[in-house]
Amino acid sequence: MKRFLKIIFGSFSLFIALIAVGLGYLKTNTIARQKFFAGFLNKISDENNTAMMALRCNEVLSHSRIHGHVLEIGAGTGINLACLHNNTRIIDYIGMEPNTHMYSYIQTAIKQWNVPFEVRLSSNSATAMTDVESNSIDTIIMIFVLCSVPDPLSKELLIEAHRVLKSGGELHLLEHIAADSNMKPMMYAFQRFIEPAWTIIGDGCRFKPTTNYLDQMKTIYTKVSYQKIEIPIPIIVARDGIKGVLTK
Repeated sequence: MKRFLKIIFGSFSLFIALIAVGLGYLKTNTIARQKFFAGFLNKISDENNTAMMALRCNEVLSHSRIHGHVLEIGAGTGINLACLHNNTRIIDYIGMEPNTHMYSYIQTAIKQWNVPFEVRLSSNSATAMTDVESNSIDTIIMIFVLCSVPDPLSKELLIEAHRVLKSGGELHLLEHIAADSNMKPMMYAFQRFIEPAWTIIGDGCRFKPTTNYLDQMKTIYTKVSYQKIEIPIPIIVARDGIKGVLTK
């Protein structure tokens, strides 16, 4: 019995050590971390999750709201093209994605959905979109982005988005957020516990009080509205979320 327990304990210790080494490597190697995250995101971006795709396509990215010159901040693997490809109201699309290891997945999505409108990809930072003119964008899309933007750049990103939007243009967002420490103290504590590893695996993603950033925008945007929701994804720790619209 003792021998069996030693084998189990030794195997578990080795497993933990390998994870620690892997996380340490990803933390110090930016290229490896970005490549890993691109592949990981492609794996978990499940188009067969009907509840999640309904939230993306029918609520956040409904054809009645997304139109004209469209800018997506944080285009990721291009999964949102599954919602946009048949939207005849879209003139063209800019995908802002600084992680260029995502681009092969985006190109696959463009071909898969036979996207009819012009697509341009940009690796510029969304806090300084020098290749996007002021007052030129009708609709901005932002899905699971602010969680990965370090402070105080979240505010700068939202102000830059305001610059490029036309008057009356809208920013549509969906974000996972930190659990309410009063309503869900156990979940909040668990998020804080795993955040160091989560940040490495998610290439900067954190559990953040995103509503604070949106409230700050109420003096800049004409209208800011959002509501808390439960995101229908298998990863329980990231189900607390918000969806919202900021109007210039």
